[in-house]
Amino acid sequence: MKRFKQFTSFLISDFTTNVWTHPRHNHNHYELIFIEKGAGKHKINKNEIAYEKGALFLLGPDDSHEFEIENETRFIYCKFTLDFFKEDNELIAAESLPLYKTILDNREIRNAKIKLSKNDQDLLSKQFAVVSDLQNAGHKYERILFFQLISILEVLENYTSISSKETETQSLKRGMEPVLNYIHNNIYYPKNLRLSHLAQEFNTTKNYFGKFFKRNMKVPLREYLLQYKLQLIKNRLSNGNYTKREIATEFGFTDESHLLKTLKKHPKSAKC
Repeated sequence: MKRFKQFTSFLISDFTTNVWTHPRHNHNHYELIFIEKGAGKHKINKNEIAYEKGALFLLGPDDSHEFEIENETRFIYCKFTLDFFKEDNELIAAESLPLYKTILDNREIRNAKIKLSKNDQDLLSKQFAVVSDLQNAGHKYERILFFQLISILEVLENYTSISSKETETQSLKRGMEPVLNYIHNNIYYPKNLRLSHLAQEFNTTKNYFGKFFKRNMKVPLREYLLQYKLQLIKNRLSNGNYTKREIATEFGFTDESHLLKTLKKHPKSAKC
């Protein structure tokens, strides 16, 4: 698979096309992709998602994707690395940086079409228009670009689970950020979330990791994984972009029946 590497901390790309010419690829940076007009399909990792005017996607490092264009589409890309925040970190409070990283790695909005309200679509359309207008402005307007990106991330924060967001924000102070980021990035790969694998990943024992996680998150690891997965499933069901069969495959259930049985056992976590 082709891998695109970006050596600057922030790039803007604004183009309109009828044909997608890039092969499926991944990259070493984050991408915010706003659809100003057009329609088609966005193939992200194992998902195939219909897109239309006003759709917004957030991709992270190592996410693979490609587009299948049905109607002429205008794409506006913001491509950035975490160095973009570090270079300008005097502009925002240091304690805010982990929160933005948590938003970027949140699986509720990563690898899915973010279902924006009409007001937020209009707001982001204006923000991306400003970003596009400044793409060739050089260093003169770097601060404006920086705050536009921060504003977009703060809109995205509204589309994360409030309870999840509060728990994660509180846990950052206890050194849980790397653990939660790893879990969220591997939620589709159950083998990577086994206690033995996590203990090895973070250079500790299974016993210590299990106690450490429960002490900081107030729930056992297994319960957290289940609740987080069910929250993602709930979002998939509510936005109407996925069939139950697709969701079952995506989250590693044996079949649709297995998914439905799990949801019935936990009616407060997700509704079918």
